Amino acid sequence: MGTREDYQLVMEMQLNQWKTQTERLLAGVAQMAAPAKAQYEQNLALLRTTQEEAWENFRKLTNAGDGAPWEQFRAHMDKASGELKAAGERMTAQFKA
Repeated sequence: MGTREDYQLVMEMQLNQWKTQTERLLAGVAQMAAPAKAQYEQNLALLRTTQEEAWENFRKLTNAGDGAPWEQFRAHMDKASGELKAAGERMTAQFKA
């Protein structure tokens, strides 16, 4: 990844894509049978919490001054994006099953 601004643009696009994916998963919960629905909703709540944490890290990254250790925020953002990707994949696989 190149500059800080490039990184921010890429992360913002990813976060927005994951938000859209989560909204689709949320819409799919209405079609589920009651036993699976409860587990699915619990997993979806965890996914949304992870998303909120990622957005908070993103806000910290974008608000960090030029002298701030943005590499530290970037490391947190990379970790959060990996967690979001994995959680989204788990939820998608669960929905297809």
